[in-house]
Amino acid sequence: MSSHADVATVRRWFDAFNSRNLEGMLACMHPYVDFHPLRLPGLESAYSGHAGVREWFAELLRLEHHHRIELAEVSASSGGKLVAAGTLRAGDPAAPASFWALERFEGGMIIASHHFLSDRFHLR
Repeated sequence: MSSHADVATVRRWFDAFNSRNLEGMLACMHPYVDFHPLRLPGLESAYSGHAGVREWFAELLRLEHHHRIELAEVSASSGGKLVAAGTLRAGDPAAPASFWALERFEGGMIIASHHFLSDRFHLR
C-alpha cells in the first residue's frame, strides 16, 4: 500500500524535473535507484544510482530535450507501486502525448522508476 508521502514524493520529483532541478530529483530517489526514463533520441534506456541519473540529466540538457510532464494523477497499483499519469509536452502544443510512470518505493524514496508513452493498460 502506498502512502500519501510516497504520492507527494512522486509529485515533487516531476516538479523538480520540469524545473530541471537535478538535486531536487535526486532528493526523491534512493541512492541505488533503477531508472528507466523515456526512450528519447541520444539517451540510454536504463541508468543506475544517482551517478546514472546525473549522467542521464547531463545528456538530456546537452541534447536540448525540453519536454515537460504534466501529471494528472498519481495512484496506487499492484505490488505497492504507484502509477503516475499525465501528458508529455515537447514544445509543440498541438501534439501532446500520454505519459505513464511506474514507481516503486523503499524507505520513502523512489527505488525503481519506469517511464512510458503508452496507455495505462500496458502497465498492468
